Amino acid sequence: MATITETTATPADPLAAAFAQWRQTVDAELQGVPFEKKLVTRTPEGIALQPLYTRADLAPVSHLAARPGEAPFVRGNHALGYRAQAWEFCQEIAACRAHDFNTALRADLMQGQNSVALTPDAATRAGLDPDEAEGGSVGGGGVSLADGEDLAAALQGVALDAVPVHVRAGADPLPLAALYLAHAHDRGVSWEALSGSLTADPLGEWTERGRLPVSLDALYDNLAGWTRWAASHAPRLRTIGVNAIVCNDAGASATQELAFALAAAVEYLRALGERGVPAATIAERIRFQFATGPQFFVEVAKYRAFRLLWSRVLAAFGAPVDAAARTAIHARTSRWNKTMLDPHVNLLRVTTEGLSAVLGGVDSLHIAPFDEVTGAADDFSRRIARNVHTLLAEEFHFTETADPAGGSWYVERITDDLARKAWALFQDLEKRGGLPASLRDGYIQKIIGATAGEKTDAIARRRTGLVGTNLFPNLKEKPLAAKTCDLGALQAQRARAVRERRGASAVPVEAVPSVWPARLSAAIAAARDGATIGQLSRLAHDAARHEIVIEPLPVRRAATGFELLRAAADAYAQRTGARPKVFVAKMGPVLQHKARADFTAGFFAVGGFELIAKQAFDSAEAAAEAAIASGAPVAVLCSTDDTYPVLTPAFARAVKAADADIAVVLAGLPNDPAVVASYRDAGVDEFIHIRASVHDVLAKFLKQIGALK
Repeated sequence: MATITETTATPADPLAAAFAQWRQTVDAELQGVPFEKKLVTRTPEGIALQPLYTRADLAPVSHLAARPGEAPFVRGNHALGYRAQAWEFCQEIAACRAHDFNTALRADLMQGQNSVALTPDAATRAGLDPDEAEGGSVGGGGVSLADGEDLAAALQGVALDAVPVHVRAGADPLPLAALYLAHAHDRGVSWEALSGSLTADPLGEWTERGRLPVSLDALYDNLAGWTRWAASHAPRLRTIGVNAIVCNDAGASATQELAFALAAAVEYLRALGERGVPAATIAERIRFQFATGPQFFVEVAKYRAFRLLWSRVLAAFGAPVDAAARTAIHARTSRWNKTMLDPHVNLLRVTTEGLSAVLGGVDSLHIAPFDEVTGAADDFSRRIARNVHTLLAEEFHFTETADPAGGSWYVERITDDLARKAWALFQDLEKRGGLPASLRDGYIQKIIGATAGEKTDAIARRRTGLVGTNLFPNLKEKPLAAKTCDLGALQAQRARAVRERRGASAVPVEAVPSVWPARLSAAIAAARDGATIGQLSRLAHDAARHEIVIEPLPVRRAATGFELLRAAADAYAQRTGARPKVFVAKMGPVLQHKARADFTAGFFAVGGFELIAKQAFDSAEAAAEAAIASGAPVAVLCSTDDTYPVLTPAFARAVKAADADIAVVLAGLPNDPAVVASYRDAGVDEFIHIRASVHDVLAKFLKQIGALK
């Protein structure tokens, strides 16, 4: 990326002169520390964020002249922004059973939520009845919906002709489409009045689960048929999903998330186009889903960059200029950075992430309750999450301005940077044969895994902070506990119920019409007669089930490693009556030891250790004697680089002579490897410093005392 110093401004340019003066002042203040190292921030996307942006940084940016509501829609789809139409408060509800989902949904719709997000469980999305599904998939990741009775229970009391309903149908749209359309018919709601989405996303499901029930071609056939049918019979219902959240959950960067979404959408454009669905129809039937992470301005730019790139893709497929404006973008706050420790900090995280999505101009948004990470949320946390929507819209007035971030030199430039990097990665995927080929050969999994590893390492070394988890922990606050339902018991109960209902209905599953409209009609009739998801799935295809297997993208959370350390320390305290202890040998006056003593306290606290650090010492021998008497398994020497050559060998030898099992730690790391080696020879076991992996060091000590396996 070109930096601000690489502009074409001439020396006579007042901007260049002002910048040169500023840079001279900054370099003087840095006192020899490299500018690039100290003031330039490098993101996981490979973007170098500068400390200062000016109009000169806009030289390569091509979208500046576009207004809100104009192609390439960087500034939003509407000329008036959210004044034309505010984003949907599209809150997900974590529930395994249809009745529980409905109870929470109806309460939330009465208190501010204005759309429905219904995610069926993994078994339902795979087209399997509870007695056919593998363990953990019934109730796993959503609501168990085995037949029309379950769907009716989930949507009881919801005005289908007034409230947008968004249903994630899985890889194949037919089973859930039949159930939903049959349910609407039975309630007297015309299909033309249905709004929201019932989207199939074969590539997203494949990426998430690692398996597809039938070939991609067969799934594309049904997706094309469903899209053509809905265009005529349910014009307000979106049919095609692109779920890029699966990438964010795995630890991807913003550019990887964008490139994945583009590659999946292009695959659908090609496949459905070959089946007679025009690009313009696809554009108005598709719904993209992204997750919003903690990099505030990068996330704002991500949504703006996506619309720019999507406009470019649609133009290449011959769609009208305004086609991109008819595409829907849904966002949810990221799961990646949410924590079980100090969980109310999650309130702050989702607020900034929700604001990023709103400033980016999304069409619908899920703001996670602070306790979502447990697997369920209570009435209070769901209410607070809904109120964040309301604050952004009604109290902070972000509905009043179209493209509030527009015109910022910083935002406009990183929008362009993100778009260029995402486009380059998208082109790389295309050269590899597209998204399916990149999933089959493991390339997507490899590059996202590498990014996740880098981000996890930054967390472990505290280059990236998670307040309350790897920074500033509160050991007195009780962590959240998992609240997932008993999936084994749920599956047994659901299997019994479905067997009884399925046995009572006679549903034809053979001689199914091959033409989509007739096949859908047959499926709707079967659904009204009590057909189950499994039966409807068998109606959906001529071919037998034959799973296509790849390595799925795993769900990762940044805090997991530190949460395991804290859990181990807590269990140790319950077992022994005291937390793992660390003795801090503070040497000399306060100015001599304070900085490193404070660093040591923060370093060990995130692992649940209790510090013994009440006094300072004048000699290494006295400090060693106190360390041994404390009974702590770890002793840390805190002083200055100037005093360490004398203090460190004496302290380490005295401690080791008395008890060789005590781990001796030095706060700091000498620059000279020879000095480090000499300290190790004297008995120093570990050095803690700003470049150390806090997680790995603490895990080592917890294992040494038997608190962690």
